Amino acid sequence: MNLLILGGGVFLGAAALQPALAGGHKVTVFNRGRARAAWPAGVEVLTGDRAHDLRALDGRHWDAVIDTCGYAPADVRASALALRGCGAYLFVSSISAYATTNQVPVRETDALASAEGIAADDRDLQHYGPQKAACEAEVRAVFGERSLIVRPGLIVGPGDRSGRFSHWPWRVAAGGEMLVPDVPADVAADEPLQFIDVRDLGAWMIRLIEQGTHGTFNATGPVGGTVIDWHTLIATCRAEAMARGLAPASERRVAEAFLLENKVEPWSELPLWLPSTDPEFAGFNRIALTRAEASGLHTRPLRETVAAVLDEGIPADDDKRRAGKLTREKEAELLAAWAGDSA
Repeated sequence: MNLLILGGGVFLGAAALQPALAGGHKVTVFNRGRARAAWPAGVEVLTGDRAHDLRALDGRHWDAVIDTCGYAPADVRASALALRGCGAYLFVSSISAYATTNQVPVRETDALASAEGIAADDRDLQHYGPQKAACEAEVRAVFGERSLIVRPGLIVGPGDRSGRFSHWPWRVAAGGEMLVPDVPADVAADEPLQFIDVRDLGAWMIRLIEQGTHGTFNATGPVGGTVIDWHTLIATCRAEAMARGLAPASERRVAEAFLLENKVEPWSELPLWLPSTDPEFAGFNRIALTRAEASGLHTRPLRETVAAVLDEGIPADDDKRRAGKLTREKEAELLAAWAGDSA
């Protein structure tokens, strides 16, 4: 097949590029040329800015388009119109596109966030969910039944520039005593952690295109009946740290109520943690994956993702991927205060 990837230089775009080439497909990438200078042999590189200059796409046809980097509705509308003669358009959306995640489970047919009041050229990422929902509508308006919408949860693994998942392997590898949220035992079984390795997501998207699949799919993990909780996550990080000759951190479980009282920001400051008592997030880690699994989504063992993160190296404290995360200083203060309250 002849494939076009909008993006393709980093993270998910790169994770789709590799299996596409391995599958024998001819691949063209379109991007601004800033994130990557060297490309695998055989990749055609088109340079342009999807927000201002799509001329490099004029008169071209591809069997399928993979859009990994659209969030402004005006940009997605422009690219969809420019590429409307292509066979299919896969748009990477997000579970943030749902109107709410307080339902269990969250299914593809659930209502999406309203884009009312969101300008077509809105680039404020505080409106990310409504933006993604509006982008989906733009793709469907042009491609109709040839649309393929993929809604990932948190995408993790090698090359992740957010540092959300990576925070935990990094922190375990640093040693000492580590703060871990203590989800109450009576709800822990119903509060799993969901995320997907970027390599699994990229490979699956290529399979969907190869199969001629259309429609809308949630895309997170794990699948196959595996459940990941806080204990599994930390234990796996410890095992992989020890396998590399490191002295892993010991964990100190801290009550969620204490974290909230001390204004620890869920998700951002303490990555992956969402208060189990907040009904707004009841379905955030209960995303229905029946459709994705039936369409061939496979997710690798957690240890492979943790290993890949650690093998990339531990970043310095001032690395931008650590920005906004719980600092070692604040963590020590919280642990000392927790020890005093628990005494």
